[in-house]
Amino acid sequence: MATPQGKIRFVPLLLLRCPYCGFTPLQANGSWFYFGQGCKTCDYVYEREPGYFTGASWMVNYAVSAVFGCAMGALLLFKLPDLDALWVASIVSVFLIAFGMWFIPYSMAIWLGFDHLIHPLTPADRYRERAPGKGAR
Repeated sequence: MATPQGKIRFVPLLLLRCPYCGFTPLQANGSWFYFGQGCKTCDYVYEREPGYFTGASWMVNYAVSAVFGCAMGALLLFKLPDLDALWVASIVSVFLIAFGMWFIPYSMAIWLGFDHLIHPLTPADRYRERAPGKGAR
């Protein structure tokens, strides 16, 4: 199979699908926190090396959660100025825990898309030709 042509498509990533073919789900067997080893349609791996998605947690999920948390805190303080700061911190904390858990697969998908945009896949990155234990879960 040839290397997929064209650019990464970000709409399939937001739908948690392969950024190349837009068909294969990224998540492994309905798991919320784990991606599959690779696309069964276009034959390319999702996780290029062990720990590949660690950056997604720190650079994408943390940054987006921090922005939403600050915005939510500012909005609460602006709309409800009499609300105690402890209540604001509690409300924002509960929201951020829930949002952070929900956003994990999306942060991984965004990480995958930008990494593949910067470092395009090569024929050596084919899913079926990869040796066992080389970045596969």
